[in-house]
Amino acid sequence: MNSYTSFNDIFEEMKKRLTLSPTAMKLWIEPLIPLKLNNNIVQLYIENDFAREMAYKNFKSKMEEAFSDILGFEVEVEILSEKTISPDQLSRYGLDNTHSDESTEELQRELQKELEDDDVVKGRLTESEIQSNYQHTFDTFIVGDTNKLAYSACKSVVDKPNPMYNPLYIYSEPGLGKTHLLSAVKAEMLKRNPDMRIIYTTADTFTDDFVNAIRNNNTEVFKKKYHDCDMLLIDDIQFISNKTETQQELFHTFNYLRDRGKQIIFTSDRPPKDLNGVEERLISRFEWGLLADIAPPEYETRVAIIKRKAELYGMKLADNIIEFLADKLKTNIRLLEGAITKINALTVVTGVTPTLNIAQNVVKDIQSNHEPIPVTVEKIINEVAKSYSVAAEDIRSPKRSSQISTARQVSIYLVSKITGLSYSRIGEEFGGRDHSTIVYTINKVKTVIKKDPSFKGIIDDMIKNLSNNS
Repeated sequence: MNSYTSFNDIFEEMKKRLTLSPTAMKLWIEPLIPLKLNNNIVQLYIENDFAREMAYKNFKSKMEEAFSDILGFEVEVEILSEKTISPDQLSRYGLDNTHSDESTEELQRELQKELEDDDVVKGRLTESEIQSNYQHTFDTFIVGDTNKLAYSACKSVVDKPNPMYNPLYIYSEPGLGKTHLLSAVKAEMLKRNPDMRIIYTTADTFTDDFVNAIRNNNTEVFKKKYHDCDMLLIDDIQFISNKTETQQELFHTFNYLRDRGKQIIFTSDRPPKDLNGVEERLISRFEWGLLADIAPPEYETRVAIIKRKAELYGMKLADNIIEFLADKLKTNIRLLEGAITKINALTVVTGVTPTLNIAQNVVKDIQSNHEPIPVTVEKIINEVAKSYSVAAEDIRSPKRSSQISTARQVSIYLVSKITGLSYSRIGEEFGGRDHSTIVYTINKVKTVIKKDPSFKGIIDDMIKNLSNNS
């Protein structure tokens, strides 16, 4: 990781993190000039208005993601051009008030036509481009008592494949380093074997790939992609819950790869035995290899993480700042590292030495940003629709198929439990159903929950997903 001493340094680092074609970089990114970072607004300048329009259209969100990753907090990119900046501002930033000649603009327009078919411009980044993160290596992973087993297992998989560790199943609450370890495995394996075919994906992406393959009648292409790899890494495997066909395909993919000695690693937010809505035969395969859990880091490890992160930035933190951060951010390494990143960004921009007051404000912002957001009726219905594979609009409709009726009943129960709306208000949300219908539906769901542990598990999972997504 670089040590940033100015906004220009941060801007240069942002450019390095963009995964774009050489033409796109040369045409739209290189001409950008960094002006300033003002609170959460990043101001950039590009000379002509056409270039500004194209940069906004194609790359604004990508630059915002890169800046946010570096700074540790969300930012909005504002791109100015000669038509949107005053002569005084031009002079203040040392910019010439010159006009781009017509030939330059015409060239840009011609190249833009070529870029219309560029996968990167359209946002279709490959998995390796999305998942690759040079910071997530074994060298930057701080090892403590609570993550030692998972770390050692990942190192062992890289150093010498072991059938006892295939599959390797890592589980923990969010933000404790599962994704870091997966990225580290991939980075180290490719460093040693550049030609190795590694698929690093998520359960949701695996599902989307399979659904698209069925829709486009090209399941053989899907199978070839996942069967021809040398290593399969799947993050957040819990999200295959209740997706029967996806589970069947994963089951066959698992067997195919393991029979040929190909390494498989899964991560999840819970152990296999607690996965609801997942076939027993698949759960048993998750348990064939090594199960490694990661618990929240102890105080000493949190201190080590803070010192290591600050060291990578070339930033000196006083002991009272380190102690404060380690005490306040206990359960999520991602938030802890984000706090260091934001402190560094603020001190770079303001030119001041890190203080306890800055750290206190950063922690306050982080904690307020991660307070639960009230879950809306719409979010609840969408979550239930996804779990039961029905359309959200059908849940509100009068349709009475078995699947839709069950999804509707679950939605009504969850809306009552989570939002606290009155029964009459809930009835209005579901097509004007009366008070007694809502009461009957809620009591019916409660009865099933008491009698059916599997159904209760599905309800609990949906509540947890809604809470995490909020």
